[in-house]
Amino acid sequence: LITLGLETGLRISELLSLKVGDVSKCGLPLPILKMARRRLKGGRGIRADLSRGRVIPLNERAREAIGEALCARPGAGETDSLFPSRQGGGGAITRRQAARIIRGTFRAAGLDPTRVWGAHSLRRRFVRRVYEATQNIELTRIAVGHRWLTTTQGYLGFGEEDAAEAILKIGAIPAPARPDEASPGVSAGPAVGEPAPGQRYRPVESRLRTRA
Repeated sequence: LITLGLETGLRISELLSLKVGDVSKCGLPLPILKMARRRLKGGRGIRADLSRGRVIPLNERAREAIGEALCARPGAGETDSLFPSRQGGGGAITRRQAARIIRGTFRAAGLDPTRVWGAHSLRRRFVRRVYEATQNIELTRIAVGHRWLTTTQGYLGFGEEDAAEAILKIGAIPAPARPDEASPGVSAGPAVGEPAPGQRYRPVESRLRTRA
């Protein structure tokens, strides 16, 4: 649950709607996850026309987690929930149960207990990781499935400190390289007034008389 949330950016309701057949075929993890529009936020009701289905690539970590989950449930059918409830019947755990699992895992990992860790923390972390990897907010918006760029900006939480850091960074003057730090194989060339290699040295007075 936690790994798929971190590696796909799906909302907790979308994660809990996953069936075994959505992420695997013949017991093997699929390379992509197809989410129909009706299973996404805004995919039903008056805003349904504005929403589209999503195709999400499953990276190595996600496929490994899916494989481990499938190995733990060898008899699971394609229509069974990927995150089954202990009550049986093929149904999924509730959102409250999922949030409790996530909070407990974060605390056990030693993360800051004063922070409010919840199911949406996985999605927020996904957004931050994609942006840090690409430095492209538009690609991040597409990866997370946001309709509006302002929504993605809200997840990233840019502020005045970030803007100030960016301004200072672009105006930084690089320190000049010292002669002993020159790249190997790159010659600094002869000093001013010195002959080049293989060239005979001629005093300045002699050169001036020749030109005259």
